[in-house]
Amino acid sequence: MRKRLFTAAALTAVGALVLTGCANSGSESGESGAGGGDTVAVGASLPLTGPLQSFGTSLKLGYERAVEEINADGGLDVGGEKRQVEVLIQDNGSDGAAASQQSRDLVLDDGAVALLGAAAPDLNVPISLAAEQLQVPASLTTTPIQAWLGANPSGYQFAWNFFFDELQMTETQFLASDLIDTNKKVALFTDQAEDGVVMGNLWEQSAPKLGYEIVSRAQFPVGNTDFSAQVSEAKTLGAEVVIAQVIPPDGIALLREMKTQSYAPNAMFIEKAGDTGNFPMITDGLGEGTMAASWFAEGIGYPGDAEFAEAYREAVGGLNADLGTVMYGYTAAKILFEAISRAGSTDGAAINAEMANTDGEYPIGSVSFGEDHSFALPAVQTQWVGADMVMVLDQSGAAAAPITSPPAGLAP
Repeated sequence: MRKRLFTAAALTAVGALVLTGCANSGSESGESGAGGGDTVAVGASLPLTGPLQSFGTSLKLGYERAVEEINADGGLDVGGEKRQVEVLIQDNGSDGAAASQQSRDLVLDDGAVALLGAAAPDLNVPISLAAEQLQVPASLTTTPIQAWLGANPSGYQFAWNFFFDELQMTETQFLASDLIDTNKKVALFTDQAEDGVVMGNLWEQSAPKLGYEIVSRAQFPVGNTDFSAQVSEAKTLGAEVVIAQVIPPDGIALLREMKTQSYAPNAMFIEKAGDTGNFPMITDGLGEGTMAASWFAEGIGYPGDAEFAEAYREAVGGLNADLGTVMYGYTAAKILFEAISRAGSTDGAAINAEMANTDGEYPIGSVSFGEDHSFALPAVQTQWVGADMVMVLDQSGAAAAPITSPPAGLAP
């Protein structure tokens, strides 16, 4: 049976549908794959549906922009020959097993010479491990570095990842809480995905060093919808700071339970879920005033922030993490395409060797990978105000804007 793929030619036509979650399969390209000598194909297994859909559709926009720029300029220079670039995209439905299998299919069946990533450890770890087995490079982002590295203790040889490092990110919640009045009692809600485990442990380690006390930690499988007992415990113990690391549906369920129990802590951080565009809207207003560490906010100071904000603010519904994901996706694609061009070849090992030589300026700033194949960019802390994520703590950890406390969406 022929697989249904999004290709570079179909990206523009389906872009508007994708943003509303109506993922369309685009054109069929079962036999064409890499397209022959005139085309360079790369593959991407993306969450165009499911709980991580917001990340996938935003990454797709970034990949689309990078492809359009190269092809409009005559194509990618590979060994002195200009070749058109084609991105073959499959929808993994936010499922890690599907992401792994699709990555293999894209390379083995469709001729992709390299892979672009999805989002979060749930998807990018399986994609990374597939890249290692296939020995083709994978250019990844929107995946916390420590969780990604910890999932493969032997180290990566073909996968590359730039994003924030949880060591820095998990301090931002406490530093932001210092800007408002709280009793410094903290309740944690962390799922059992790689990033939930890593971040939860780091919050427990950092809290006493920064003057906070963890009074409860709820741990649960991804997809949990019943938070009644955990919320009751946090409220009873008087936690005035709540920090959660959850996927969007679980985050919505958590906020609904907090509202049901009239629990409005002075500070509410909802990581991962809170980095979904239009978060206050999809939570029926409960997300208004919640906070989340992010990789984009107005005034963040990226070289390309104004340009991308003008181009994509309306498409993603505001100045929010989705807009940042577009920029990060564009950068991941540019890094990969530049490595192919420097290699002068579509051989996986040759491209991979040039990924190690990445050292350039991109819309998000400079990127160069370390020996562990990662590059860390500092996270900022933001608060949801309408459709925008307003930066309340900048990349240096300094206050950037006043914090509304308690969050308006949970306030009585």
